[in-house]
Amino acid sequence: MEVSNKIIPPHLNAEVYRTDTTGTSTLSYLDYIRIHPDGTVLIGCSELTGRYWNGGVNIFKNGPSGDNFIKEAKKNINLTSGTADGCFIENSNKVFLCEDSGAVSIWTTNDDAWKQWNEELSVAEHDDAVLAVECLSPGKEYITAGGDGNVKVWDVNELLCIRNYHSAHTMAVNTVSVRTKSQKNFATGSLDQYISLWDENISKPVCDVIKNDCGIRCLRWIDEYRLLFGDEAGWISLVDIRKPGVSVKLVEFPAAVHQIVIQSGSSRVAVCCDNKTVNVYEIPEDTNIRNIYKNGSMHKGFVRGIAWDLHDNNILYTVGWDGELIKHCISE
Repeated sequence: MEVSNKIIPPHLNAEVYRTDTTGTSTLSYLDYIRIHPDGTVLIGCSELTGRYWNGGVNIFKNGPSGDNFIKEAKKNINLTSGTADGCFIENSNKVFLCEDSGAVSIWTTNDDAWKQWNEELSVAEHDDAVLAVECLSPGKEYITAGGDGNVKVWDVNELLCIRNYHSAHTMAVNTVSVRTKSQKNFATGSLDQYISLWDENISKPVCDVIKNDCGIRCLRWIDEYRLLFGDEAGWISLVDIRKPGVSVKLVEFPAAVHQIVIQSGSSRVAVCCDNKTVNVYEIPEDTNIRNIYKNGSMHKGFVRGIAWDLHDNNILYTVGWDGELIKHCISE
């Protein structure tokens, strides 16, 4: 090792650091993908390398293609912190973004030549990263869940918190899902091992659906009564809210389950874990789960986001920490 004889006077240290450009380059770790019915694609990313831990969002009017499209594309929205989730607000020129700083923000664009996105509203009321968002009433009310254990309902027209379920859980709330055919009931899952059922008009949970034996990472409603959830131990399980406290383990994975996405109008569910593999299962009424697709070679990093194509039932999109958007063709 060479000995450096360069001596920097103490009062110049700050200046040297400020002008140093080494280590400022970052990689985009893609965290989620949402698809609007008109075909617009929303992809959120966090940049967790380099000197600054920032984030951003890409929004494409048509599905992007090409292996390095995402890596080379200039971000439509730049954020000063990472983003774990986001969604469209009714039409595709307005988005709701969750930020690791505890803020939520609404961004809009006009259909002009520049396609410039502008921050319309932003507030920071979570005391930790905002981890999930779901629509309670389209264009009106949206739910966020945070690492602070709080769950909030927002009026997105004014971006006002109209309901705050303070200390909804004792640990980070990773996931929230609105009950099928309802605009008042929703379920939350947390690292405190509980899944809770909530009513918009009641400040306390209607009931604790189940206490799992490890933290809950994700959940989704299959129908009006049944919930599918994934946990840190790598299990996907099923629970019926009419029989709280009783769950049925369906399938085990070699890593914690990160996300499950159910295809609208069918019994297919796509699953990604803390690894590179994408799985698709068929869940019939008798809960004899059947694997119909598995691929662990297309992504080079952990898979983080999943979205079903809204026009072709056999197309699935995934994004991951390798910065790639992958298209999967599902055939039984």
